[in-house]
Amino acid sequence: MATLFIPQVFSDAINEKLGTSLKWGSISVDATSMVPEIKNYGDTVHFPKIKRTAIVTTPVKGTPMTPAELDMSDSTATIKYVASPFRVYDIDKAQVKGDVQNRVIEQIGDAMAKQIDTDLAAEADHTVFKTATAAVDTVTSEELQSGFDNFGDNVDTDTFAAIVINPRLRSAFAGMSEFVNTSLTYQTAGNGLVKNNIIGYYFGVPVICTANGTYDSANAECKTYIVKKDALGYVFQKSITYNEAYNPLLLATDISASSLYAVKILNETGIVVLRKTVV
Repeated sequence: MATLFIPQVFSDAINEKLGTSLKWGSISVDATSMVPEIKNYGDTVHFPKIKRTAIVTTPVKGTPMTPAELDMSDSTATIKYVASPFRVYDIDKAQVKGDVQNRVIEQIGDAMAKQIDTDLAAEADHTVFKTATAAVDTVTSEELQSGFDNFGDNVDTDTFAAIVINPRLRSAFAGMSEFVNTSLTYQTAGNGLVKNNIIGYYFGVPVICTANGTYDSANAECKTYIVKKDALGYVFQKSITYNEAYNPLLLATDISASSLYAVKILNETGIVVLRKTVV
């Protein structure tokens, strides 16, 4: 029996879709090419990190200098498993081509990306920098500034990947003079117009709106993250696993896509989380 999808084409399409669907992934380091192929759920993967060991010293005549040593350390993460099943009935099979195939791939890619994104957000919670907000469902410019203060003098705009907010906070930014007032020298025209999930720029830092991992339902509160570049990392299984099986009693074909992945916070001082309940 002919398959509904060509496995290799399907896998490539899912991989491509994952790349465009990831919100947290778009501001994280894709370390897939830096580590060996991951093959087994539950195993561990090592994210390579290079410690800062370079030093400056004042040479003293006749006294040998002590050289800094390259100190390689790694960060270990557990390999996780994500899969998405889909069922197509025979009565609908004739329609599964062209645009319908694209929609199936889109739904599966979105479902897998949401789980990976949520895990990246959970990793971001392991930061050492946490700033309390006054309310559970809004954030103010003053609170954002307090969040930035955690980084001390390491606040060059180009070193930040993004501010990540829950969709419930979009209106808070829309009403924030520091975000929408283009007469301010640090503001950008077009703030509030959403493109690629970026709703604008706050002091030059892109603001990304996503529901993935940014809401704590137990405490009914939003979480806002200020994220430095290279603070989060992830790896993917290089080849998406594709399965297709026909169920004669249901007159339907079940398809599924699955992949192994791992996520890790690479810089525990590279992220600030703002929320009312600081844990």
